[in-house]
Amino acid sequence: MAQVDIEVNGRFYRMLCEDGQEARLRELAAYVDERLRRLTGGGRSGSEAQMMLMTCLVLADELQDVMSGKGIAPAVDEGAVVGELDRVAKRIEEVAARLERA
Repeated sequence: MAQVDIEVNGRFYRMLCEDGQEARLRELAAYVDERLRRLTGGGRSGSEAQMMLMTCLVLADELQDVMSGKGIAPAVDEGAVVGELDRVAKRIEEVAARLERA
């Protein structure tokens, strides 16, 4: 396990993460810090716990939207795509065979 020092809202926290994930943890902390600053206008709009909770709730709301399919393209059914491509390929072969006979 690696130890990473991150900064959120002007405070430093020592976190543990999987080896090799240090940069990702710093990136996530920077994202949370930036979102917290945007939500609070860069100042103190309550206790630190309230500001962190508000940020977590906003991020959780956004995550719920993504997970429920709002704001993103619907998931692709790979099996249906493969089946459709196979059908189109067979149709092309049929047309090519007819052209050869003509």
